[in-house]
Amino acid sequence: METPFFPDASRHHALETLRHLCGFGDLALLLTGDPGAGKSRLLAELVRSESSRLDFHRLPAAALTSTQALARALLGVAHKGLKPGEGARDSVYGFFRWSESRARKGQRMVLLIDDADRAPAEVVRLLLAAFLGADRSAAAVPVFSGSGQLIDTLRLSGDGDGVHQIHLRPLTREEISSYLEPRVHRAGGDAKALLTPARLSQIHSLSQGSFSRLKRVTPAVWLDMTSSGSGNRPRRSFSVPLNLRWPALALVLLAGSWWLVSQQYDDSVAREQVVTEPETVRRSITIGPENPEPEPVEPVVESLKASSELSVEDPPVQPVPEPVPEPEPEPEPEPEPEPEPEPEPEFSPASPSHFMALGDVRARQGWTLQLIAGNREQTVLGLIDQYSSLSGILYTHTERQGQDWFVGFYGDFASREEARDAVEGLPQALRDQTPWIRRMRNF
Repeated sequence: METPFFPDASRHHALETLRHLCGFGDLALLLTGDPGAGKSRLLAELVRSESSRLDFHRLPAAALTSTQALARALLGVAHKGLKPGEGARDSVYGFFRWSESRARKGQRMVLLIDDADRAPAEVVRLLLAAFLGADRSAAAVPVFSGSGQLIDTLRLSGDGDGVHQIHLRPLTREEISSYLEPRVHRAGGDAKALLTPARLSQIHSLSQGSFSRLKRVTPAVWLDMTSSGSGNRPRRSFSVPLNLRWPALALVLLAGSWWLVSQQYDDSVAREQVVTEPETVRRSITIGPENPEPEPVEPVVESLKASSELSVEDPPVQPVPEPVPEPEPEPEPEPEPEPEPEPEPEFSPASPSHFMALGDVRARQGWTLQLIAGNREQTVLGLIDQYSSLSGILYTHTERQGQDWFVGFYGDFASREEARDAVEGLPQALRDQTPWIRRMRNF
């Protein structure tokens, strides 16, 4: 039930936003959603896909019980101890200043704080304040995960200066069908029989669009297909035809196995979320050539005496000829100028009417709404075509880790508040993807 990763319901957009902002952003991140919305699963996918590029550290619940416990946990990550006379609060601020040096060496740190809404408010606020007091473009990025109460705990009103919220909404009935269909095929079941409109409506009603409830109620709903029914429904007795008994038995066994798997979901997910801290490897680097002591080279000395010993006899003495005037040297031809290197071909957009060069974007001083970003130009163009009625969606081209990077954005607003008001005018599907309010000069 855990694989493959479910990209619909804005989950893939949320994952791409986390990847981008953890590596290149200067914002603290809030991942919010109802219990069972898939926040822990999304963080696990982030660690799995980006662990080679980012240095992840998960703060356990024991580290969030008090300010002193938080300071000890962060100093343990830095392999340092508490200095004499240094308080816990100063240690937390010092950790974020120390983490800036890690980013300058090529690997940025990310702190994962799952279920942050259950921690004391002063501990969570101290973490956020220490990050905002450091160099946010290089300091360790805190990723707070929890319910919508996190906004009140951190005393925020949605996206504020230095904070970006990513909200995971419940699944719709159609999205539940998209989630279950590949899993039914992998288990060898009949998707048409198990995912009828009536069954999907029942599953959606019982699960309320939550992944955790979905994994519990789905096997129970499927088991009712072979039972006589219960509750207020009238009992009907019927006999299963002989040629259908074996398929019915196989269906019962399949549903029963899924039921057992769903009971073990919490433990399996908890084990999956444990992020193993990389073991510190000390390496010795030798600066200089491989052979610091070069072998001595015997000098070659020409000896007139040696050359005389090799001659057999002296040549006869000849008269000295009169000096002949040397001809004047011809003027050397001027060297041809080296050809200038050909300029690299400029990027040619597939849709020039919706394209804006990166330099023109950065020259603007306003704010904009980033709607989408990815390595394929067609992905951005697909969103522009999908919302062709919304005029003003543009895109630009840059590079990320040596690869093409396309960013689709909407509007040029004078202030963050004006851009936030413009979000309310977007289609509902775009609002659900939580557009990123950012400065155009920071592209």
